[in-house]
Amino acid sequence: MKFSRVIGATLIAALLATLAPQAPVSADGAASTRNIILGGAAAALIIINHNKKVHERYAEDAAAEASLAAQRDNAQAAYTSEKKAYENEAALVSDLKREVAYQHDQVDQLRRQVAALQPSGASGRESNFVAQTTLVKPTPVGGESQVAVTSYGWGSI
Repeated sequence: MKFSRVIGATLIAALLATLAPQAPVSADGAASTRNIILGGAAAALIIINHNKKVHERYAEDAAAEASLAAQRDNAQAAYTSEKKAYENEAALVSDLKREVAYQHDQVDQLRRQVAALQPSGASGRESNFVAQTTLVKPTPVGGESQVAVTSYGWGSI
């Protein structure tokens, strides 16, 4: 409460001081002109600095917005690239599945052809189309010894 009384008294004293008669000011024209010029220069400097700060802030905001837009564009480009790569991989997998299916059909067809060529009662070693025989080489003493097991083509001998 004491503080508000002090503030009120100060305000009343200030208002009374403005109503008091003042002595005439004696100033020449040069001082007045100089003060006007200095005041105008100070005001221009303050305005220029303020505008400089405002434009710096605008530039920072624009740079931040451009950076975010670039990140967004990079993310969109990365997504598009990954999507295209996935589609290419899916197409490749589809082609490989078709190739494997074709090869499987060919193997099944060849197995049916082989089965059609086999004798009806063939089993085990007899079902092999390669006839096996042993190659013998005479020994210096006149006996025979087994050298290797080889095949001589299709059919049975």
